[in-house]
Amino acid sequence: MAWRPAQYLLDGTLDNSVLGRVTGWMRFAGLDHRVTFDLKGDFHRDIRGAKISFTGDGDASDPTAARYMENFYVHQKGKVGDITAGLPPHDFGVRYPYIEWYGEHNGRVVIELSPQQVQVLGTLRPWTQLKPISRQEQAENMAEFLGELSAEFNATAVAVGPEGVIATAKPKH
Repeated sequence: MAWRPAQYLLDGTLDNSVLGRVTGWMRFAGLDHRVTFDLKGDFHRDIRGAKISFTGDGDASDPTAARYMENFYVHQKGKVGDITAGLPPHDFGVRYPYIEWYGEHNGRVVIELSPQQVQVLGTLRPWTQLKPISRQEQAENMAEFLGELSAEFNATAVAVGPEGVIATAKPKH
C-alpha cells in the first residue's frame, strides 16, 4: 500500500526550517538524479523547525534498484505525512526515524531508519511550546490517498481513525 524504497536509499537531507514546508533531497540507488522535495506540512515536534540529514543502507551497484525505482518521480511534490527522528515526546508513537509523505505521483512513501542513520541539524524548538501534528489531519491525508488508490483500482476504500470511519471512497462508474 506504500512505496518503501528504504533499501535503496543512499543519503539525503530534509529541511523544515520554514514552518509549513519541507524541502530537500534524497539519493537512491537505481536513479541517475537526486530526488527533490517540495512538501506542505511540518515535522513532528521532536524535530520541527530543524533539518535532518540521513544515510541509508542502499548500494549504488544493486542490480535490482533500477527496476524498483524506475517509476519513482525525481521531484516529489505533495504533503508531509509523519516525519520524526523518534525522539521525545514520541507523538507518533515510534522511537526510531520514520519519514512518510504523500506524493502527487507516487502516493504514500515510507522510509524507516535506525537512530544512528539520522542527524538533526540546527537548533530545535522546545517541543513543549509546540502543538502536536493533528492525527485527524494525518487520517485525512491517508483517506485522500486511499480514495485515489480506490479510484485507480476501481475498488471501495475505507479509512478508519481513532473516532471510527473517517472517509469512504467508492469507485466511480
